[in-house]
Amino acid sequence: MHTTRRVFIGIGSAALAVGGRRSWAAADSDVLVLGAGIAGLRAARLLRDEGANVTVLEASQRAGGRMRTIDIDGMPFDLGASEVGGNYGRVLDSARRAKVSVVPAPRRDLGICFDIGGKLISPAQWADSPANPTQGEERKILPHLLESTLMARHNPFGDDVGAWLDPRWAELDISAGNWLRSKGVSDAAIELASIGIDYTDMWSTSALAMLRDLARSMQGGFRANQGQALYSGANNERLGFAGGAESLPRAMASAPGSVVHFGKVVTHIRSDGPKPGVTCLDGSHYSADFIVCALPFSVLRRIAITPALRPLQAEAIANAVYGGTTHVILEAKEPFWEHDGLGLNVYSDGPLERIFAVPGRDGVVRHLRVWVNGFAADRLDQIPASDFDAFVLREVARMRPSAAGKVVVRAKFSWGAEPFTLGHKHVFIAGQVQRHARTMGDPWHRLYFAGEHLRRAEFGMEAAAESADHAAVAILTASQG
Repeated sequence: MHTTRRVFIGIGSAALAVGGRRSWAAADSDVLVLGAGIAGLRAARLLRDEGANVTVLEASQRAGGRMRTIDIDGMPFDLGASEVGGNYGRVLDSARRAKVSVVPAPRRDLGICFDIGGKLISPAQWADSPANPTQGEERKILPHLLESTLMARHNPFGDDVGAWLDPRWAELDISAGNWLRSKGVSDAAIELASIGIDYTDMWSTSALAMLRDLARSMQGGFRANQGQALYSGANNERLGFAGGAESLPRAMASAPGSVVHFGKVVTHIRSDGPKPGVTCLDGSHYSADFIVCALPFSVLRRIAITPALRPLQAEAIANAVYGGTTHVILEAKEPFWEHDGLGLNVYSDGPLERIFAVPGRDGVVRHLRVWVNGFAADRLDQIPASDFDAFVLREVARMRPSAAGKVVVRAKFSWGAEPFTLGHKHVFIAGQVQRHARTMGDPWHRLYFAGEHLRRAEFGMEAAAESADHAAVAILTASQG
């Protein structure tokens, strides 16, 4: 890769200029990228644009990582990362480079009801319902708003995203549940808040990590006092991808000059020497001047790395926690909600947690999405596949009696059961922010790291793209040495 021009790649609010000329050593590639998710593909594109010969190795037979789209009745359903905000600059830049159309993704208020304590309750009934287990003023907060309302009410650093790594807030690296309990929040409210969170649960996830995400949402326009759930997107511009989210990584992987080898399960990474390289399960070997590992730590811990990583970095990888997510797509044979007069969406303390109505392109609801996160998703993975559909249908009928016999299962998918992801989202549990967050993505010899688990100022797809920018700039800088 011979670079004579200057490249500017944004990192948060700063930019790093890289220039000069590099004479690369003989190797199969200038850079190997492990993983064809958004982080790996963006890093590959940025480096390729600077003249590098880049090879991407992907264990599965598809590009996309935790972006996956299926088609049901001609309609795309995203099972992983899906919509983005208007301030997801790196992702939108990747879409522009790949010529993928981005379209508005407006939300419709289809109403909600609550299945709590075996009772089906409307929002108007909640505050005075005997099934409401919360206390005092908490009783006025609807269950699906408890997380955002309680976290925002006690938020000590507003929209300062960088505060989570400030040592003066180290005492908040305890579980969010214990932190809220110390503020006088009832255990019942904390349990109900756990249902809707995109982590593991409130009792294990670090309050620091959750407050960081809240701060980032506030920067994007979220305001808890407007009565919206943290991840509803109701206060933010929401954008989607024409044809579903997976269309972006597919286009990135097939762009001119892109080299992606599928079915390459990496078993060993050598990070030093004149030719760092990797060995794959099929016996193939690839070498390069630099390696970018964009694999989730849940997968990376099964791969041998030599020389051995620094102890604290190895510990971070070995102990990384990934929250599960399970989706079940249901087809409604008739609009059962018209019989009970309740909102279409359901928030439940049962095993299925949440059900969302999915309007078609014509605005008519024909499908529903069961969406289960964290430990609750892991528990569903324990149900035998032969029993799963029947379990879901029984539970839906219990939650919403008017749905009995009126829905069928069309698709189901668990990220926790995927062998090359083993979870949907990296979660900092209590104590891990202070112990690992600052150093777990540090380069090791000629091995660099990327992925949403290395987030600093962003989350979701944008966090993955953010980490790709960091890795690309670091390699471009090192290549001038």
